[in-house]
Amino acid sequence: MVFNTIVALGAIALQLGIICILVGWAIKAPFVRYIASHTGIILASIFTIATLLSLIYQYGLGYEPCILCWYQRILIIPIALIAWTANMRTSKLLQTQVLTLASIGIAIALFHVGIEQFPGGIDVCGANGISCTVRYVYEFGYITIPVMSLTTLATGFVLALLAKKYPKA
Repeated sequence: MVFNTIVALGAIALQLGIICILVGWAIKAPFVRYIASHTGIILASIFTIATLLSLIYQYGLGYEPCILCWYQRILIIPIALIAWTANMRTSKLLQTQVLTLASIGIAIALFHVGIEQFPGGIDVCGANGISCTVRYVYEFGYITIPVMSLTTLATGFVLALLAKKYPKA
């Protein structure tokens, strides 16, 4: 499906962006300060798009989320909302909130990806609902919905760290 491919390409773009930011940060490249000065709008946009995509997947395409997908969504949606409310660079509270929510979400997403990659083990969700091992999306040999979630949350984590490091960039 073309929609899945486009969304997967977006996830890959975010993954490459994370790598570029981390490498740029390590070598003190000037573009990192530029990104830091715009972390708020970047973060708000990415998480709003992720929220809308999760709703499109569920209500538009009929992909029922498992319980771990719900937990990840529960952590992504507040970041989308609070990112629009304050300046990410100057609000220590917002930085802490994003770092906390993203960290918890990353842990859940990593667990979910592990279950999905090794389906012979635990299926936390399958007993009472949609199985965690169901792959609605599988693009480029590794992009699934939990990988997209992990990528989004990791991007939020890196951007919040960047805002913390360069508050007046």
